[in-house]
Amino acid sequence: MPDLEVYVAKFHKDKPLSSVYSHPARLIPVQAGASLAPLKVADIQDNVGDNISVKNVNYCELTVLYWIWKNRLAGERDKSGKYYGLFHYRRYLDLRNEDLCHLAARDIDAILPFPTIHEPNIKEHHARYIKESDWEAMLRSLEEIEPEYYAAYDKIFSQQYMYNYNIIIAKAAVLQEYCEWLFPILERVEELSIPKGSERADRYIGYIGENLLTLYFLYHKDRMNLVHTGRIMLT
Repeated sequence: MPDLEVYVAKFHKDKPLSSVYSHPARLIPVQAGASLAPLKVADIQDNVGDNISVKNVNYCELTVLYWIWKNRLAGERDKSGKYYGLFHYRRYLDLRNEDLCHLAARDIDAILPFPTIHEPNIKEHHARYIKESDWEAMLRSLEEIEPEYYAAYDKIFSQQYMYNYNIIIAKAAVLQEYCEWLFPILERVEELSIPKGSERADRYIGYIGENLLTLYFLYHKDRMNLVHTGRIMLT
């Protein structure tokens, strides 16, 4: 088995699961938005150390990804055999132990869920979940901070395949590089959006994060060894 830590975002308002599930020890619950919660639902909370827990109302599970980045990935960039991941309390990647044993042997950079298909293209997705003004804020942020990705945006988002849910397992270095790219963009989106992120609570950053996950990994699909698997939805 690889050296693997997968953190599972839990929230104090999560609906109870209808069944009892046994989980391997590699799945570690972390309470998302712990700074805003009246109840403790996990031993590890995302308001410890360097964190953005108070932004959970907009960032959703991405406050846990930020916590992983700042508090678990530090110093791990050179550990090529170490993998980290993020799941939700209901949404897991469908992986067996024998699948995980191939991670290091096949030098896999990241595991992502099978992409969902959107007709006529994935621009349709944001029309349902993201206000046009927020989408424009994302594009302006890309243009300012990551112009190469902005230049590639239209081609990538004109196709049909999108990575939903912000769930992933990746090499420590790959996940760290992704976080270093992602969070400055999201911070700038907060500043540019109207109303600003600090003035609202509508989960829009979490939805934008799904689109940026798609942009980042499809941009790098030719240089990274990416594999895909199904998604388990616990009930």
